Amino acid sequence: MSADDTTAEPGLPHFLLTTSGLPPGEAFERWRTLLAPMYAVSPATPSAPLPFGSNIAYPIDDLVAHRTRLSTQRLQRDRRRVEAGPDHYIVQLYRSGRFQGTVGGKPVSASAGTVTLIGRRHLLDGMLDRADAIGIAVPCTRLHGLPLEAHGLLFDAARNRLLAARISDIYRRLPTTRADEAPALADEFVAFLHRLLDPSPAADVLDGRELNGALLALARTIVQENLSRPMLSPEFIAGQMQVSRSTLYRLFEPEGGVMHFVQGERLAAVRDALADPMERRTISRLAEVFAFNTISQLSRSFRNRYGAPPQAWRGERRVAQRIGGQGTAQHVWKWLRET
Repeated sequence: MSADDTTAEPGLPHFLLTTSGLPPGEAFERWRTLLAPMYAVSPATPSAPLPFGSNIAYPIDDLVAHRTRLSTQRLQRDRRRVEAGPDHYIVQLYRSGRFQGTVGGKPVSASAGTVTLIGRRHLLDGMLDRADAIGIAVPCTRLHGLPLEAHGLLFDAARNRLLAARISDIYRRLPTTRADEAPALADEFVAFLHRLLDPSPAADVLDGRELNGALLALARTIVQENLSRPMLSPEFIAGQMQVSRSTLYRLFEPEGGVMHFVQGERLAAVRDALADPMERRTISRLAEVFAFNTISQLSRSFRNRYGAPPQAWRGERRVAQRIGGQGTAQHVWKWLRET
């Protein structure tokens, strides 16, 4: 869906499970059942509360993207689960919370802002502390030729920064992505991963055209993180990105210029939040978060751009998503098996 589309068409099929409001025993059972093909789930300690969580998953061609919110809990993947599962890697960004444990026999610690690269065939035993994570599962056949096992489970600072921005950007776009756009989005992300994981020591490894999209995603992330600032100048954005202004201007030529992009980001951020089934913030809260002076200002600007006021647009999107149909837990694992 382009920035100016006004029709709330059904987007990608998705599976959504939330245990919010359920009794602890029922919440745990639903959560345990969802994760059972991948992990054994248990309380952090024998006396700790029963685990629970929420998950949304989208197929992107032969990739699967998900967002997961988890209470504090222990996850384990034993040999039986490894041998029964499909062969893919998950590139996962921790938005908040913490993971501490071992993966493939190696110690791993991940906190907010960290991206991990974990194979489906890695044994795993770790503690998650109130985490919110976005992940993209990529079939190993798509990553042929890359030294994945030699790479390690974490990324250097430059690659981590680009990956975090890219994963956040893809997830944000998914609720308004059409099914016919999914193959191109998947190909784009896979090409980005190949460039990023290239073992070549060349100094320009982070400056290839395949990463222009990642730099745009990084710029978008910087803008989003600073939407409350009265002015977001090209100088500020370039400084935060650690690129020259000429590089910034080149990146944004197809977008109509840096400031045109900035002006559209507040409305796009509101639109994408309204489209996200996991989003629970009110219109007034979104107006505050994205630096609109009043709800009426947001409503007027949103209507001018998208053809309907925010509350009506959210309602239309929810109806379209229901018409498009949600998957089931079985669909999620079918998507993953087919990778």
